[in-house]
Amino acid sequence: MGSMGMFLSIFSYLLISMGVYFIAKILKIPYTVLLVVTGVLLIPISNLTGFEFLSQFSLTSDMLFFIFLPVLIFESAYNIKLSTLGENKKVITSLAVVSFLISTFFIGGVGMLAMNWLGFDVPFLFMLLFGTIISATDPVAVLALFKDFGAPRRLAMIFEGESLFNDATAFALFLILLDIIQNGYLGSSTLVNAGLSFVVMLLGGVLFGILFGGLFSKVIEKIKNNEKVELTLTMLVAHLAFIFTELISEHLFIGNFDVKISSIVATVTASMVIGNYGRYKVSPKIEAYMHKFWEYFAFVANSLVFLMMGILFANLFGNFGDFTKPLLVSVLVVSVARVLSVYPVLGVLNKFTKTEKVNRKWQHLLAFGDLKGALAVIMILLIPADLTIAGYSEIYTVKEFLTIMTVGYIFFTLFVKATSLGFLMDKMKVNKLTPLEQIEYQESKALIYSKVLSEIKASYKAGFIPRSIYSDLKLKYNKLYKSAYTSCGKLVARSSSNFEKLLRVYAIGIEKHALKNLLVLDEISEKVFKILLHKLDAQLRMLEKGKTDVHKTLSFWPKTPFHKLWFYFIYGSSIRKNPENMYMYYRALRIVSKKVLDELTNISEQSHIKDFDRKDTFEYLISIYEDFFKQSTKKMNQVYKENASLTSDIDVQFAHKGILDIENKLIKGLLDREMITPKLYLLLEKEITEETA
Repeated sequence: MGSMGMFLSIFSYLLISMGVYFIAKILKIPYTVLLVVTGVLLIPISNLTGFEFLSQFSLTSDMLFFIFLPVLIFESAYNIKLSTLGENKKVITSLAVVSFLISTFFIGGVGMLAMNWLGFDVPFLFMLLFGTIISATDPVAVLALFKDFGAPRRLAMIFEGESLFNDATAFALFLILLDIIQNGYLGSSTLVNAGLSFVVMLLGGVLFGILFGGLFSKVIEKIKNNEKVELTLTMLVAHLAFIFTELISEHLFIGNFDVKISSIVATVTASMVIGNYGRYKVSPKIEAYMHKFWEYFAFVANSLVFLMMGILFANLFGNFGDFTKPLLVSVLVVSVARVLSVYPVLGVLNKFTKTEKVNRKWQHLLAFGDLKGALAVIMILLIPADLTIAGYSEIYTVKEFLTIMTVGYIFFTLFVKATSLGFLMDKMKVNKLTPLEQIEYQESKALIYSKVLSEIKASYKAGFIPRSIYSDLKLKYNKLYKSAYTSCGKLVARSSSNFEKLLRVYAIGIEKHALKNLLVLDEISEKVFKILLHKLDAQLRMLEKGKTDVHKTLSFWPKTPFHKLWFYFIYGSSIRKNPENMYMYYRALRIVSKKVLDELTNISEQSHIKDFDRKDTFEYLISIYEDFFKQSTKKMNQVYKENASLTSDIDVQFAHKGILDIENKLIKGLLDREMITPKLYLLLEKEITEETA
C-alpha cells in the first residue's frame, strides 16, 4: 500500500479517536485513558486480514518533538495570563524547579538502592536519568481532567504552570545527563559545566522566546484584517521557535562552551508573549476563532499522541513479566518522591508567604495528580538505542529498561491516578461551589428560564406553536423559574455581601464585553484596550480574594519603579502623553459605565430580583457607576477642550466607523439569508468601504 496505507492509517486513527471521545463521555471515564486502551487493542486488530494498514503509521521522536509537542505547549501557554501567573510565581517556581529536583535526585539515590537490593545492577546515573524522565507532570492530561471535574481556577493555574515549566526543567536536565553519560564524568569541571549549561538553557530560552514572540507580534500587527495570514503566523510561532532554538543549540559555540537553548522554554515564553502581548494585535474578528482553532488543533494532536502511546506500549507487553518487581518498586519510589517533593516545599513556602499559600487539600491533589504523558515518551524515544552507562550490566539495553519502567509508571498514572482523581476531588469537596457560585448558578438559571418564558410567549402570539403546547411549556418553565429564583432568594438572604459580589462580577463582565465591542469597531486603540482590560482583570481577582473596594480607582497607573518598568514593557509609553489615547480612555470608560447602568437598571426591574429585597444593593452599585460615568464624562470633556481639533477629528472617524459597521452587518445579513449572491456581497462590501473612507 505504501504511502497511501500510511495516510489511511492516520485518518483511521482520527476517526477512531472521535469514536473514543464519545464513548468516554458515555462511560464517564477520562478520554486519555480510553485512548491508550484503544491503542493497545489496535495491535491485534492490525494483524487481521484487511487491517494491516493500521500498523503503517508509527510515532517517532521527531514527529512528537517537532510537530505535536509545540502544538500542545502553545495551546496551554497562549491562554496563560501573565498577571495570574505572577500572582502564583512562588508556588509555580517552587514546584517546577525545587520540587522537580528533589524528586529527580530522590529517585536517583533511593531508586538505585532499591534496585540493587532487588538484585538489579543499575548505577546512580541510570536511576537519575529515569528520575528526570518521570518527574515532569503532563499539563494536557491533568488539565483535561480538571476541566471535567470543575477544579478551582487557581489550583488549575498552579498545575498548568508547574507542568509547563517543569517540562522545560526536565528536558534541560535530561539533555545534560545524556551528555555526561555519553562523554563521561570528569570531576568538578563536569558539574560546573552542567550547572552553567542548565542556567544558560533556561535563561537563553526565556530571552529567545521574548524576542521571537515580540517579533511575530509586530509582524501580526502590520498585517491587519488578513485573518488567514494572522492565524498561520501564530501556528508558525509555535513550531519555528522550537526549531530555531534547536538549530542554534546545534551550531552556537562561545569558545569551547557549547551553548544550548531550551526549545521548550523558548516555545512556552514565545507563546505567552503572543497570548498576552500579540493577542490584541490580531484582528478582533479572528481572536475568538483563533482560540477555538488552537483548542481543536491541540485536541487532535493530543488524541493522536495518546492513541499512539497505547500502540507503542502494546509492543512492550511481552517484556513486562520480567520487570514485575522493578516496576512495583519504581511506582512506589516515584510516588514517595512526589509526596516528599510537594508537602515539605509547600509547607516551607506557606510559612514565608502571605499571598500564595496552598491549603492542605490542594497539596493532596498536587501530590496525587502527577500524571505523565507526551514529554516522558519523547525523552525515551530520544535515548540512543546503543547508549551505555558505566556500571550497568543488565541483559536488556539501557533504553529498553528505561522504556519499560517509564511505560509502567505512565500506565499507573493513567489507570489508577487519572481514574480516581475525580473521586478524590469529590471526597475532599474541592470542586464544591462557593457561596458566590451558588448564587450565580441559581441566578443564571432564573435568567435563562425568564428568557425562555418570554420567547415561547412571543412564539405563541406569532402563531408558531399551538395553545396546548404553549400551555405545557409555560407551566413547565414557570415552575423551573420559580424554583430557581426562590433558591437564589434564600441564598441572597443568607449573605448580602455575596450578592453584592455577584453584581460586581456581572458588572465587570458587561464592561469587558463593551470594551471588546469598542475594539472590534476600532473605537479604542490596542494600548487603551489592554490597560482597561488589565484594570478589570485586577478588579476581578480582588473580588475573588474577598475585597469589595475595587471601585475606588478610576484609572490604572503604575506607581512603583518596578510597576512602571513592567507597564512600559507590556503597554509601551504612557497614554497620558498622548491626547488621542487619553480621549479614547475616558470615552471608553464613559461608554462602559453607561452600559452597566442600563443593564443593572433593567435587571433590578425584573420580578425575581424584586423578590430578593436587595434594592439597597442595586442602588449602591448603581451610584458607583453613576459616579464613574460623571467622572469619565468630566475628564473626557476636559481632554476635548484642551485638544479640540484632534478630538473632533476622532469623533468624525468614530461616526464613520460606526456607519461602516452597520452597513457591513446589513449586507452580511442579506448574504446569510441568500437575498444576494456572494458576488454582489463582495461588490457591495468594497463599495461601502470606499464610500466611508
